[in-house]
Order: sequence, then C-alpha cells, then structure tokens
Amino acid sequence: MRLSINWLRQYVDIKETPQELADMLTMLGFEAEVATDLSNLKNIVTAKVESVEKHPNADKLLVCQVTDGKETVSVVCGAPNVEAGQKVVFAKVGAILPGDFEIKKAKIRGEVSFGMICAEDELGISENHEGIMVLPEDTNIGIPISDVLNEKYAALELDITPNRPDALSHYGIAREIALKTNRKLKFPEVKQINPIGTKGKVTVNISDPDGCPRYIAGVIDNIKIGESPTWMKELLKSAGQRCINNVVDISNFVLLEMGHPTHIFDYAQLPTDTIGVRRATKGEKFVTLDEEQHTLDKHHLLITDGKNPIALAGIMGGLGSAVYDDTKKVLIESAYFDPITIRKGSKSLGMLTESSRRFERGADPDGTVIAFWRIVSLLKEYANGELVSEMIDTYPKKIKSPKIQLRKSELNIVAGCEISDKFIAKALTGLNIEWKNINDSVWECLPSSFRPDLEGEIDLIEEIIRVYGYDNVPVSTRYGSLFNYSNSDPKANISKVINTLSGFGFNQCYNNSLLSKEEAKLSGENPVKTINPLSENLSDMRTSLLPGLLTNIDFNIKNGNKNLQLFEIGQVHSQKGKGFKGIVEKSKISGVVYGLSRKADIHNETPISQSFFSLKGYLNSIIKRTLNTTTEYIETNHIEFEKCFTINVSGKNIGFMGIVDSGLMKSLKLDIENEVFGFEIAVDLLLELLTEPILFKQISKYPSIERDLNFVIDESIMAGDILDKIQNMEIDQLKSITPTNIFRHESLGENKKSVVYNLIFQDDAKTLEDKDVNSFIDEIISIVKVKFNAKLRV
Repeated sequence: MRLSINWLRQYVDIKETPQELADMLTMLGFEAEVATDLSNLKNIVTAKVESVEKHPNADKLLVCQVTDGKETVSVVCGAPNVEAGQKVVFAKVGAILPGDFEIKKAKIRGEVSFGMICAEDELGISENHEGIMVLPEDTNIGIPISDVLNEKYAALELDITPNRPDALSHYGIAREIALKTNRKLKFPEVKQINPIGTKGKVTVNISDPDGCPRYIAGVIDNIKIGESPTWMKELLKSAGQRCINNVVDISNFVLLEMGHPTHIFDYAQLPTDTIGVRRATKGEKFVTLDEEQHTLDKHHLLITDGKNPIALAGIMGGLGSAVYDDTKKVLIESAYFDPITIRKGSKSLGMLTESSRRFERGADPDGTVIAFWRIVSLLKEYANGELVSEMIDTYPKKIKSPKIQLRKSELNIVAGCEISDKFIAKALTGLNIEWKNINDSVWECLPSSFRPDLEGEIDLIEEIIRVYGYDNVPVSTRYGSLFNYSNSDPKANISKVINTLSGFGFNQCYNNSLLSKEEAKLSGENPVKTINPLSENLSDMRTSLLPGLLTNIDFNIKNGNKNLQLFEIGQVHSQKGKGFKGIVEKSKISGVVYGLSRKADIHNETPISQSFFSLKGYLNSIIKRTLNTTTEYIETNHIEFEKCFTINVSGKNIGFMGIVDSGLMKSLKLDIENEVFGFEIAVDLLLELLTEPILFKQISKYPSIERDLNFVIDESIMAGDILDKIQNMEIDQLKSITPTNIFRHESLGENKKSVVYNLIFQDDAKTLEDKDVNSFIDEIISIVKVKFNAKLRV
C-alpha cells in the first residue's frame, strides 16, 4: 500500500524523516520502505517555459526555451501539454532521476537538448506519463524540487499482513503512529445530516445475511459532476491514485482515508427503489466497470436493483450503473461483506481490487456508518449534493467483538520481561480496546470492531509487546521451553570446521547411532544397551563413528564410487559404570579418505592416491584455517588404527589419526581392499580451542630471507624431531621451517638419509642482512650436529 506522508499529517503530527518513519512502522509490524523522497534528487529545479516551437526535423517533438532564473537553455520535449509560460520541473544535465537515469546533453534529430522537462512518473510521484508535470503559476523558479514537492509527495510503500485490515488506510496508520509516539490523533468531525424530503426512499432486501451481515444505503440528489478540489487531487495523487471526477474521487478518498470501501451507483439506472443482496446463480453473466463479462456461480455475492445485478458485492460495480458526467442522482452503498465470501468470489474470477482486498481481510462493521456520513458530507460540500433519504441501515446479523481475559503473568512469560500495569493500561487504551480490572493483574478486554484479528489472549499479548517495542524486549533464544540459556548453541563454532572440510571436498554423512553389540565393542569400549531394540543389529549405542564411515565406503565402492572423502559429527556412548549415571556421552568428529585424491587428466598425467600424508595435510590445513596454529603428531597406539598418531594442538591431545586397522574392516565384513586413512577428534576439546581469541599479529613490512639446510642423519631419526628442535630454539626471526625433500642413496652411507629443510627468516623491525641470518644458521647447524649427530651436506 502506498502511504502519503502529507496525507498522514491530516491526522497526526509527523516529525520524522521518511526513512525514520519507515523504520518506526517496520518495528510496529508494518514492513515499510521509502517509495518517494525527492530530497535525494539533485540538479532538479523549478523552471519556466519561455517559448515553444516546432522541432524542424520531427513532427511530434517541440523545442522549448527553459529558464531557471539564472540561465536559459534549449530543451527538446515530446509532451503534448507543454506550453509557453508554464512552471515546470526541470532536470538539468547531470541530474539523476529515480531508477538511476542520468540526464545528459543530447542531440535529438539535429537539435541539442540541455536537460529534460519531467513528468510525474519520471519523478516517482505517480504512474502518470500523459504529459509533463505543470506546477502552480505562483511557483518561484530556480528552487530545488525537493523544497517544493517533497512535503506534498513524499510517500512510503507498506506491506500490510493479511490479519491487519485496519492498517489499510491512512487513518489506520496514523492511529498506530499516535499510539507509538503519544501524539494526538485527529479526524475530521463527521456529522449526521438531516435529509431534504424523502423522494429518495429505498428498500434494502438481504436474502443472504451470512454473505452480507450489514448494508447501509442512502440517496443524494442534485449532484454536479466536475473536478475534485485541488487538495483532494494532490492527496490522491501522492498516494498513487488517478483522479477521475469529484464523485468517484470522493469514494476513493474515503477508501484510502479510513479503509472502508463504498460504492456510488447512478440512481437513474435503477428501475426500482429496491436494493437486493443475493447469491449469483450458476452460469449467470455480469459485466463489470472494466467492461469485462464474467460468468458467475453460487460463490459470488451480487447487489441487485431488486431483480438484475448491478454490482459484484465487495469486488467491483457494474457497467450499467456507473456514474457518468450527466449523472444527477446517486445511491451510496456502505456495507460489510463476509470476508470468506468475498475472497472466494475474487479468487475464482481472478479479480483483486482495492475493495476486495479490504473486505476479504475483514472490514469494520461499525465503520459502515462513519464511511456513509463521510461520503454524504463530502458530496454535499464538493458536488453540491443533497441527502434526500434517511440512512437505511439493514443489519440482520449482528457482529460482536469477543470478550477476552488478559493475564499479566502470561504476558510477562511470553515477553520474557516485566511490563508494568501502567503501560498495559495505556497500551490497551491506545489500541481502542475497552477494558476493566476484574482482579489483580487480570483485565477483561473488548476489542474494537475494526480489529477482527484480536480473538484471544495471545493476540492481546502480541499487541502489547508490539507497542512496547520489540527492541525493548531482552534478547533470548528459546528451544521448546520457557527456560533461558546463556549460550543457546554451544556447538555453533563447529560450523567453521564443517565448512573447511566441505571446502576440501569432504562429504558429510549421517549414520544410525545404533549398532549390533559385536560392532559396538570393536572400539574397545563397553557399549550402552537399549531396552527394547528394534533388532539384534540395532541393539547398542555406537561407541565410535568409524564403523559407520567404513560402511559408507564399502557401499560407495560397490556402487562404482571408489574415491571418497567422508566425515561425520555425532554422539558416541559408553558404559563406564552402573545404570544411567554410568553412561558417558561424547561428541566426536571423524573422517576417512580412500582411493585417489586426484585423478589423472589432461593437466596431470599421474594420479595421486590418498595417503597418510594427504590426511595429515587436510588436518594441518583445518587447524591452521580455524585456529591459526600448527599441529603436532605423536605416535601412539589405538585399537582402531594400525599406525596411529595423537593430534596435539596448543599442548592438548584432541584426537587420533592414522591408518585404519584392516582387522576392524574384516570384523565389519566389508570388502575394502586398499588402505583407509582416518581421524577422530573430540568435539568438546576442539570447541575449547575454537572459543579462544585469535590474536592479531602485524604483517612485517620488511623483506624475508630464505635458506635451505641439507642434513645427513641416521635413518632412525625422524625429520619432525629435528624440526621440533629448531623451533624450540625460539628464534623470533625464524618465521617458517619446512622439510622439503628426503634423499636416500648408498653414497650417503649405510642407514643414512638426507633431509632438506627450507627456512624463512624475517624481522618485524628492520631489514635482515646476511650477517644476521648467518649467525642464526650457524647456531642451528651446531645444535643439530650435537643433538642428532648430523652432518651438513654441501
């Protein structure tokens, strides 16, 4: 719904900018955004058309001389209504119109144009493109257009939820603003008018009170069709409504003002003094105002002249009873129609109108009276109309608002905070809800007729919290209960590891947490038995994630997929003591790799197999990316691995990795021929590390120096031992040390190997010179020679 800010000012003071107002309404539950805000438009000013001449090379174009008071420029214009002497909106060269359309100097059919005279749609004011926008004659020229038009045409676009029909009007939104800001709400006084005679007597017969519970009618004579007053045309235009004539505009004005649809019939086209409301018969034909013929059925509600249909109730009037320029006498309809009936009829015909949009959400049955008298008073003032009948109010099916009890205790539980009795009373009053205390902190409430969505206590609670302000409610997350948790998702950080694994090509698996007793015992842990197992194969809680992942590998191999990288996050259980208290539950993340890590292709002739070192590389990268630290591996024993190493990070043993035991796969009766490499990490230990802050370290602006050292050592000495020893020397300038090559040859000696280490040095405060690095190198060589009986290979 397009909401005119200037129109809102008729009912409540607006002190906010368009954006601030949009933000306020959004927090009140009405999603809003700025639709028109001319304050953002630059280089667009008021100007005067000094002369208009035909374009020498185009029949439908004109060459205008336009001045802003400082300079006069030539502008090519194709609008049919441009005339000399007009005050217009002029976009200079360099101006940017809504939609990011930039005005440039252009040559059009041989004539240079230095700007553009704007139409309303080009400014975002309306969809009117029939001609240029002509300003009042007394408008000063050279003034930024935002200073002239923004107050009139600034507008918001609102997305109103289906349960809030009361907000489909300017007065409805003004009511919300007044409630939120504690400002006074104003509405023009609507007085009942005594009829002049009774020559417009009308009878209303409702044969379907379920479809039409209330129908109000009245007759106005001596109507003079003409233009609407300027103020009404400007308000309608600012709300995106096209002006037609004073009678039609008045009906549209009341619709957008207070949200209640009305309809005005040409009384001369009604052969009788009777208005009927009935259901259509199957196959009945009817032509609406848009000159479309519709085939109806029993779902459609009709307004008739006692016999023939003259309108589709709540949707659109008929062509035969429309108001024309020669209309002198009209009948006003202000009714309440059943929402379900209107919705079914509208949907079946594919007709969504401003009237049906409001009726199908639930109009105000009491608003029919106010809307009727508002129409009567406006027709009298601006169309010379005279009321010549009583207000005929046929109300066969009374609609009553439900009485609702509101408990403060329930309100505070849902809100999660204490809301005072004073605020509750103030909010209820501001919401036009009649209330009274029936005992301490319990209120009996009667909602207004314009709020059909308030049906129960929870609806009132939602309204009070909405008015209280969602931003004033303490932040908390609830999972199926009313208890608050300081950390709603303690495992949220594990997503960093999941994303990194996925980035390396791992696929996440979800396996059954139940295994057979024999399979559950394979990890060496005592499994937890289930009381009523579904089968012998699903009798115990799993004690490890590896059996499930190995089964996944076997299944994939048998289905043609022989290259796999899999992982799973899940719970494992073991029975450490008696009863439920003896059950220990742990969260684990396990992964396996199998087959090729890279196939042979046009770029790589040799395929690369998964190995212990490829798995180690994945783990190193995961730890580096998520924790920004290095990983240490220490050889150990584990029942599920043939060759096993602990995974040590920041001095903590967080899991195991290695070559999966072939005996484990045989015990699971799996047909896996090649080696499987796997890991298991304790999630709780990993999360402890993930929650530790990563400290910022300044990147050095000085160059690095790279050196290689080639040591000949005994075959029994591990390359990692030497690496650890060098790192423990704590040389601040040593930024990186990496084993890059291992060479074995008889020329080195019996049981000897050559290991090359790449070292990178860098200082954070100065440029290192060779003499600085040489001292570090000499120290490293000396330590390695003494501790590992190594020789430097030149």
